[in-house]
Amino acid sequence: MEGLKKVGKFLQNCVELYIPIASFLVMFCVFVIQIVARYVFNNPVPWAYEVTVIGYLWMVVLGACYAYRDRSHVTFTLVYDKLPVKGKAICGFLGNLLMAIAFIVMFVPACQMIGQMKIQVTSVFKIGLNVVYAPFILFMIIILLYILSDMWLEIKVITGIGGEAAVQKMLDETKNETQEAIEAANAQEEAMKKEAEK
Repeated sequence: MEGLKKVGKFLQNCVELYIPIASFLVMFCVFVIQIVARYVFNNPVPWAYEVTVIGYLWMVVLGACYAYRDRSHVTFTLVYDKLPVKGKAICGFLGNLLMAIAFIVMFVPACQMIGQMKIQVTSVFKIGLNVVYAPFILFMIIILLYILSDMWLEIKVITGIGGEAAVQKMLDETKNETQEAIEAANAQEEAMKKEAEK
């Protein structure tokens, strides 16, 4: 079982971290090559733009999955932060429900659209646009799984079946940067007090 978890974590990191990192590196290197070719040798390479656009697309779409997992996407929590724990769970559940419905509704049409794009190809490498836009399908699946996981945690908090562990997990996952900074400052202050008492 531990081996399966490691393989799953590795595959998750491949899709959400390693492919976007590789896409960025390829995109950046090709961008530099294009600048040198155009402005130093006065001979632009026609394939550079295509590689840069594809790399950017893959980086952004798959990197967004990691941003969701890491909770590093932008959120507006002015009202949410003022709610009690069950209120936060209900609010989060309703927001996640709307997103889940949107992703489920658009999944089949998006897959059909991307499947039909195989007849169109890129101008230089003649790669089917279905390959270029394929990460969007992965994006929808991964984000939907994260949303459903969040909804299950929120249901456990709302109903109370998760106990204090579920409440604490939800609060930890939804901490904003200000709360994390305050906690870190308080922990540092406590450590300094203990050091001074010695």
